Amino acid sequence: MNAAELIGKIQGIPSKTRMIAFFGFVGLLIVLFVWQVHIPKSNEIKKLEKQIVGLQTKIKANEAKIARLAELKTEVRALRERLRVLTAQLPPETEVSGLLREIQNLVTKSGLSFKLWKPGRRRTHSSGLYVEIPISMKLTGGYHRVAGFFDRVSKMTRIVNMLNVSMSGAKVHRNGAISVTTTCTAMTFAAAEKKVDAAPKAKKRR
Repeated sequence: MNAAELIGKIQGIPSKTRMIAFFGFVGLLIVLFVWQVHIPKSNEIKKLEKQIVGLQTKIKANEAKIARLAELKTEVRALRERLRVLTAQLPPETEVSGLLREIQNLVTKSGLSFKLWKPGRRRTHSSGLYVEIPISMKLTGGYHRVAGFFDRVSKMTRIVNMLNVSMSGAKVHRNGAISVTTTCTAMTFAAAEKKVDAAPKAKKRR
């Protein structure tokens, strides 16, 4: 069967049936995304948070003993390397701009068009370990391309959750392709950076 015959058969299906099938597929896509991506990513953040707190505690304890216990130096180096790997998934807040550009590039690579890109107010998590950075997004394109974009986001090294996903405005084009408008929130995360207090100024001698 060639493409023309396939398009002809699709156009021969009643519009109501096509729309029911489309929204059924979209619903299944959203459920699969939440189950396969959102829930695992949320659990991963909690695990990372616990691991980072534990590693920071161990590093502080070992550094206090390192002057008298030379053998602890090796363990400290290993713990720091592990901490580096974990924090790579939560970039410093000053490096978030690069992460946002990476998300924008994934939208372009997926063949989607931007209708809205609006970073929201940053919120520091109650643990104080990381900052939540929401980005409101509205994209247009075929639902297969939207699925491809979500798949690319799920494979990023750094953690990005796609929340509040909704699709509307489905349009059937002459070639049989269906495009939709997808509204969602990309929740990115950054490691909270501690502020260093300025050193007190020395008093001038009289």
